[in-house]
Amino acid sequence: MPITVTFDIVRPTSLELNRIRSAFERLGWEHLGNTAYRYPQLHQHNAVEDWFNHVVPALMLLRAFAVHLLADGRSLDKFSIDVQTSTGYDPVTAVGTPPLAADDVSYSLPSAAARQFGLRNLMDWIDGIEWPY
Repeated sequence: MPITVTFDIVRPTSLELNRIRSAFERLGWEHLGNTAYRYPQLHQHNAVEDWFNHVVPALMLLRAFAVHLLADGRSLDKFSIDVQTSTGYDPVTAVGTPPLAADDVSYSLPSAAARQFGLRNLMDWIDGIEWPY
């Protein structure tokens, strides 16, 4: 069942839009339009979405970008996240995927127009998120 994210950015640069698109696509999201994304991609039919390794990092990246925009005097003007999904992980039944180190996550190749967010940078960012206590 899909997750759809849409958002508007005040005065985005093409580099910013390409980096966001690249990160979402590398994490397996489908680019629907300028700032609209869907997970899983329409042609995928996984029984369980991989929230810990594909959905949560994409949403965290969007949040980090929104905070960055504020520091730059801009903002994420509006956004929506629409979800009709269920996810989970159960090693006994081999359903789902546990949270993985960035090196173990499966990544997709972004479209040629969106290769502005390097895979190594994305992986370093994911692994750099630490438990604060």
